[in-house]
Amino acid sequence: MKIIMPLTLSAVLMGAVLAGCSSGTSTGGEKTEAPQADKKYKLTYLNQNFDKTVKDSYAVKYVQQKFNVEVEQLPRSKDNFKDELLLKVASGEIPDVWVDLGFPEYEKLVNQGAVAEIPQELIEKNAPRYWAWLKKHLGDDPLKLYRRDGKNYSMPIIQTLGPDRTVVSLRKDWLDNVGITKNPETLEEFEDAMRKFRNNDPDKNGKKDTYGWTGQAAGVKDIFSPVFGAFGVFPGTFTDKNGKIIRGEIEPGAKQALTLLNKWYKEELIDPEFVLNKGPNVDDKVISSKVGIVTGSWYQFIQRAAFFDGKYYEKLRANVPNASWLLTAGPKGPDGQQGTVQLNPIASSGGQFGKHMEKDKGKMAKYLQVADATAFDAETFENIVYGEKGKTYKKGDKGDYIYLPPYDKEEEQIKFGIGQQYTFVGKSFNDYEFQTPYMTLNEMMPIRRANEHIGKGKYDILQPIQIPAYNENIDTLDQMTLKYFIDMITGQRPVSDFDKYVEEWKKAGGSKVMEEAQKKYEENFKK
Repeated sequence: MKIIMPLTLSAVLMGAVLAGCSSGTSTGGEKTEAPQADKKYKLTYLNQNFDKTVKDSYAVKYVQQKFNVEVEQLPRSKDNFKDELLLKVASGEIPDVWVDLGFPEYEKLVNQGAVAEIPQELIEKNAPRYWAWLKKHLGDDPLKLYRRDGKNYSMPIIQTLGPDRTVVSLRKDWLDNVGITKNPETLEEFEDAMRKFRNNDPDKNGKKDTYGWTGQAAGVKDIFSPVFGAFGVFPGTFTDKNGKIIRGEIEPGAKQALTLLNKWYKEELIDPEFVLNKGPNVDDKVISSKVGIVTGSWYQFIQRAAFFDGKYYEKLRANVPNASWLLTAGPKGPDGQQGTVQLNPIASSGGQFGKHMEKDKGKMAKYLQVADATAFDAETFENIVYGEKGKTYKKGDKGDYIYLPPYDKEEEQIKFGIGQQYTFVGKSFNDYEFQTPYMTLNEMMPIRRANEHIGKGKYDILQPIQIPAYNENIDTLDQMTLKYFIDMITGQRPVSDFDKYVEEWKKAGGSKVMEEAQKKYEENFKK
């Protein structure tokens, strides 16, 4: 599925576009810039939660009536969406619209002629609230990083939580249990807390079965990133240092971090299974009180009613009712630096239209109008997610949105046909300020506000930029980095081998990657 013959694909695409054989292809060939008032368009959406949708749902019927459209929700794979979409395109079945491809795939499909141009004026006219949101977060030219040869092919999707989403959290009740009264701030204070979490029976079960800090090694960014951040480096990311692009894994600060992690590993302060851990393993160890420090999203450590998730807070308290968390930006290093690898707010290539949609700008405009309303219009959002006021939900005295029985149960919401699972492109444009009344109980707002901007650190500023040398070499470079870092932390090889690793990294394509990354940085950010 990943091996596609360019000439064959180009021929298929050209045939698909000219013959109109694509899924959802307009046969009228209209080139209008606005929807035709007397035309009922059919809008088709790929839905990764299709199994939770129902035919003739309240949400779909509401959108159909409000916008005079026909809506079809189609199943989309959760795990193999990228390959699934590329296969559809290769066979000529180009969907009307899709979201969340990575930039390498975006680049590939644009180059292959599978993606429609989306004129900026069309977005401004038909999705004005969306356009204002983009400008608020991306500046006056929010399409800058999406244009190719002067043309825009994307509806950007930005994750405004990304730049400060990740925090380092400590079990506050464990700190109390081991007699630590000052909140840990420095590396030394974190080390002291970990030592006591390991040796002083913080869970009071009479056994030495706890560790200080757990994590995983699924990728370069995952390996105890806040410890590297304390030395001012962020492995696995391109960051700016005085106008020069650097990679944290080959900076001198990484050697200092590895030296400290090796010390902690020898003393059994960090979870020795971090090498094997995956996400579910980490969750299990946190929720079963086997570790006292973990890195995660800030909203995992507070009540779900305060914002979105609440995983570590609520599942942990089900086992330990008095459990509590102390959220931090991470330990401070010798020079006062701290932070962890964060997420670029431009997390994906956004949303795109299939090439055939260029023939029908009226239909494209209708998609944009629906997207704008489903993301930024309260009435539309409430009808899709909450349903019929007085029947499926009510507004509480404090303005909270409350599902009425039996619709307070997810299975009843599914039967009625309401909820977050209904996809209309705009549901991917998460304006969390707009969504605040729907995500946070009024009485929980102080908790949310106290925790939502604790995180610090840096993110990969070149994530949206196509860097061919990076795409060609990154798998080899990352595997080399993981092997060296794990071996140095666990003592399989001395940390003094770090300089050898850097030289090998550069020779294995790293030098070419850095040279090209610097060039792309100057082209896109220093004009």
